[in-house]
Amino acid sequence: MSSGIGFVLMVALLCAAGGLLLWQRSQDSRNRAMTDQFVGRRVGSVQGVMQPSNAPPAQRPRVNAPPTMPSRSAPRGLREHVKHQRERWMYAFGNLMSRAGVANPRVLFLIAGTVVVAGAISIGLRTNWLLGAGFVVISGVCLYAALSWRAQKRYQRIARQLPVFLDGIVRLIIIGNSVPASFQAALTTTDTPLRECLDRVSRMLRSGVDIDVALKHVALVYRVRELELVGSVLRVSVRYGGRSDVMLDRMAALMRDLEQAERELVALTTETRLSSWVLGLLPVVVGGFVIVSNPSYFAAMWADPVGQRLVFVAIGLQLLGVFLLYSLARLKD
Repeated sequence: MSSGIGFVLMVALLCAAGGLLLWQRSQDSRNRAMTDQFVGRRVGSVQGVMQPSNAPPAQRPRVNAPPTMPSRSAPRGLREHVKHQRERWMYAFGNLMSRAGVANPRVLFLIAGTVVVAGAISIGLRTNWLLGAGFVVISGVCLYAALSWRAQKRYQRIARQLPVFLDGIVRLIIIGNSVPASFQAALTTTDTPLRECLDRVSRMLRSGVDIDVALKHVALVYRVRELELVGSVLRVSVRYGGRSDVMLDRMAALMRDLEQAERELVALTTETRLSSWVLGLLPVVVGGFVIVSNPSYFAAMWADPVGQRLVFVAIGLQLLGVFLLYSLARLKD
């Protein structure tokens, strides 16, 4: 009886954790859907001007490319495949830690692992080991959701700091500074987390990497595509000249307009998202309360084969409902 109750509680907690991850994904998609299409179109048009398609490969400039994600091509052999997948996971893990602003991931995971293992052992000794294993899985999902939430908040702060940074570059260009000098001077006045991104760009520039390549690499790591557009504009200004201050000023105004539109969208969809949370968590909370407060009531149902089938059907319908609510609440790309 206790194992059945533990199993149902574990599934209910997994449903709640899955809903938290789906909510985090919908938040990320909503915040990026408004800018991806515009930024991608502008970056493509600017890069087309930078490197004409009819130019021979020998005449195109060569730069020292920064480290990139391992290739998606399948390596030969099982050992090479395992090594390849390990490198990809380590690369994605490092990017997540960078986006979340975790300076020492080992300390974080050492503390979290100690707490989770101690809690799982305690739950396993008091109830059953299946529930302890479920606690480990739920803790891992919650940790990933917390890191993703922190990374999303830092992205929002970077997006709010970029217009101020561009305004600083524009002011320095107007008074007679060059574009690279203005970029380096404005970098020293920024705050974290944008300062961390720009410090990586500055180190890459000192190693000989072009500014657009450096900003594109940092934009991929931190998933801030606005930096890629800024890099393209600065590269065109350095190579071909032009009124870069006007373009950067318009970009800053555009970013502010996008942030305002995003806030309005959040306000318009708050009721729908809150209703989805209430409808998704209400069956889980009520069922968990009934099981915990009156175990004998659930034990009689769990002892009957038909009752067990009804429990599994209820779990399946709950998962289906969570997915449908997520599909209704999220914004399509």
